[in-house]
Amino acid sequence: MSSKQKVDLFLRTSDVFSVPYQINSDCGRVFELDERIDAGGNGVVYKCVESTTGDEFAVKFLLNYDRNDKRLRRFEFERDQLAKVKHSHLVRLEAVGSIRSDRLRYKRRSKKNLEFFIMELAASGNLRRLSLASERVPEEIYKAQFRGLADGLRALHDVDVVHRDIKPENVLISGDKWILADFGLCAPLARTGKDLTGNENLGPRFWMSPEMSNRCLGITTAFAKIGKSSDVFQLASVFWFIVNRRHPSGVLEPADWQGSAALFPVRRT
Repeated sequence: MSSKQKVDLFLRTSDVFSVPYQINSDCGRVFELDERIDAGGNGVVYKCVESTTGDEFAVKFLLNYDRNDKRLRRFEFERDQLAKVKHSHLVRLEAVGSIRSDRLRYKRRSKKNLEFFIMELAASGNLRRLSLASERVPEEIYKAQFRGLADGLRALHDVDVVHRDIKPENVLISGDKWILADFGLCAPLARTGKDLTGNENLGPRFWMSPEMSNRCLGITTAFAKIGKSSDVFQLASVFWFIVNRRHPSGVLEPADWQGSAALFPVRRT
């Protein structure tokens, strides 16, 4: 196979995973890797194109993990939740699979199996990018989209899973709808399963709920218990940010609200 038929995946240039540009999913669908979209602490996301249809998707690879460690289990949990919860305002899972890579780490070569899943592509960016636009989002758009996001969050909570990482960057724009994505920090509620993040600090910077802030401060009482209300707090904060184009810090008064007056009391309760 020539070098043009390989794609180098990496989080650090000292640790590179070379994979075929064409990947096969477990269900038999074949996808061709395209441009790199994003990278996080443990994985990378690429645009990909289905070979038979030409349809575009996004594929997430887990790179930074050791066998049986919690990063792999969290990746598998994220994948499983995407497969289980179906909603038009939650990112849609398309296919899953694994691929053998040629790893070059500090000039030492080895093989490593990489897990991946393929999901809906949000080609129009995210709410962070939208917030930087020169024009405000029209009320008829943000009202409809946040109603859909709230219902998508309800669907996630209905299967006893909390997201825990709701921020403008994780609300993607796919065509004419906004979708909640990045389930990498999601977890089952305490009564339904084990939290695979252990004692790690949680929460997106600037968008942490009070419970998350207490947890980061080392508080272990009920005031640091992260549940459904924490997700609601985060989504409401993003809603305020999009409407008013400022973070909802401090004491919020009606004069701070730039939307219709009828919505302000709802956001306070």
